[in-house]
Amino acid sequence: MIVHERLVTVPLSFGLSGQDEAGQGMLVFPCAAFRGVADMLVREIMTSPAYSVLEGALLEDALNLMARSKVTGLPVVDGGGRVVGIISEADLLRTDLEPDPRAHARPSRQATQSKLVTVGQVMTPHPHTVREDTDVAELARTFASTHWKSVPVVRGEQLLGVVSRSDVIRAMSRTDEEIAAEISLTFAETGLGAWHVEVADGMATVTGNASERERGAAISIAQSVKGVRHVDSKAPQG
Repeated sequence: MIVHERLVTVPLSFGLSGQDEAGQGMLVFPCAAFRGVADMLVREIMTSPAYSVLEGALLEDALNLMARSKVTGLPVVDGGGRVVGIISEADLLRTDLEPDPRAHARPSRQATQSKLVTVGQVMTPHPHTVREDTDVAELARTFASTHWKSVPVVRGEQLLGVVSRSDVIRAMSRTDEEIAAEISLTFAETGLGAWHVEVADGMATVTGNASERERGAAISIAQSVKGVRHVDSKAPQG
């Protein structure tokens, strides 16, 4: 079986040492904004790992992978992992299906062996791709003006992930309460349960007494959560 499921871990870059010149006081770490689609980067909402299929794979294999992974399209890659196309549900539906004689008053045409057998024969070559640092506002406009449901995310020509219309919608719809709950849960799971977070309009403020290393870890966790717009860090009052 030629199909492979590319498991891609996408590195996220967080600021860990953003002190002011005096080395103290309020630390402000900008990150992606998720109110509407302003100041939002694709790497913050993309789906990764990303399923993909080799251009020489059989159509049946691509169909099975698409059905099993519940996606509407798959990036197509060559042997070096470079994106060379995309195959969608519509592409698969264009292949010849044997007619059911029960649905026809007259005998249906004799089925012939289809010459379309590989992904490369039916895929859309040279697909539209986006970079991990693409502005999601720009991507949203692209989705709104086309019939595309998803596009591959690349670094150079290498596949990093896939971003879909659903990813954009989910990012836009997160509430402050959902964001705060996820940050708090992650704090608890990573030994930072003493840290507290408040979120207002996507702006997260983390509070705690600890070393700069632990403070940096708390900030990084908050920055990594979808829906966070900025992260402020401060010591408790009193």
